[in-house]
Amino acid sequence: MRQQGKTWIGADPGGSGKFGIALITDEVALAECRDSADDAIRFLKEHLGGRDVAGVGVDAPLWWSSGQAGARQADEWLRATCGFSGGEVQSMNSLRGACLVQGMMFVERIRQLYPGVAVTESHPKAVLKFLKLANNWKKTCAHFSITTECRDPDGSDAIVAALHAREAFEGRWTHDLSRDRHDCEQDPSSYWLAPVHYFWPD
Repeated sequence: MRQQGKTWIGADPGGSGKFGIALITDEVALAECRDSADDAIRFLKEHLGGRDVAGVGVDAPLWWSSGQAGARQADEWLRATCGFSGGEVQSMNSLRGACLVQGMMFVERIRQLYPGVAVTESHPKAVLKFLKLANNWKKTCAHFSITTECRDPDGSDAIVAALHAREAFEGRWTHDLSRDRHDCEQDPSSYWLAPVHYFWPD
């Protein structure tokens, strides 16, 4: 049975008004859209009420590659094994700067509040498609046993990122895509933002 009282955070980094930020406590999810990583941190300070954070999920690449197109083995695996298209799981160099920069900065800022908090990369749209929950928010909420009033797509992605962290760090999703990498990739266990993971449903 799921332990009660844990708080999970999810972030869907973007630009002005497009930075989705969410927290889940006792299976109730709260989400808003903010303007930046710092604004998302302000949201958390307003709503956490001194609670500890069990884990964080971030919908952005959390380690990078110096190879052609910024290719990462994790993304190649998702396309080859799970059947995602290049548009669904993009190469690093095709992503927008707000996603890349604000994602990394959010992890740095959240660790200033919660040093050592566990962090996993997330890809909400890909996860929901893989689990056959895409485009059905009611079914998604039922599947993960959460209650929320959120209907904004960026906020919803942030909620799924928080769920991603919950499933990963409670040991239900154990396949860590960050373990297998090309030589041109940063090592998520040892570079400046480390440690970060990328857990995927088993």
